Amino acid sequence: MSAFHEIVPGIHTWSEFSEEKQIEFNGYFVRGKKESVVIDPPGLEEEDLAVLRRFADSFPIKGVLLTNMHHDRASQNFKKALDVPIFINARDELGLDFKPDNIFYHRDRLFCGIEAVNFEDQKSPGETGFYLPHEKIMIVGDALIGKVPGKLSLLPPDKYADIAAAKRGLRVLMDYDFNTLLVGDGTCILSHAKHAVEESLRD
Repeated sequence: MSAFHEIVPGIHTWSEFSEEKQIEFNGYFVRGKKESVVIDPPGLEEEDLAVLRRFADSFPIKGVLLTNMHHDRASQNFKKALDVPIFINARDELGLDFKPDNIFYHRDRLFCGIEAVNFEDQKSPGETGFYLPHEKIMIVGDALIGKVPGKLSLLPPDKYADIAAAKRGLRVLMDYDFNTLLVGDGTCILSHAKHAVEESLRD
């Protein structure tokens, strides 16, 4: 069975299990009307990479988007394999072990209709969500974790300078209309996601 599969219409996902964290690391391939992007990619087997390349014939891949400086994962391999640039929030640019090709800022409109949403006071200063307004989908990296299916949590408290401030920084999610939350780590919430976010941010 292919590891590369459609999780919601227009978005494919694949995962790599982390023995250290005991959780799945997820990557995403997002197709727009005429283009596509890859987000936080773990490694992908060659046969599945070939499938992605076939999609790219009709939906050219404009870049690899990173939610934060810790989710570079296999991004450099994808850059080489697909000949595409790597994008990251300007506030995380210097945290990478390599120089990204492009940077973006809070509320920038990226490819496929994606809006970048910067979350304040997180593990890294450039922690970003990618919002697809028409599809009512939010994609996050380390902002929220799906460790337990159906629920969301923050990273352990020692990952933040101030966990209360981190929770406040995530309240910006309540300003967006989304029903699905696709997470970088763990199990996604495919319906009623905004309610799950609200639950996770309660004291």
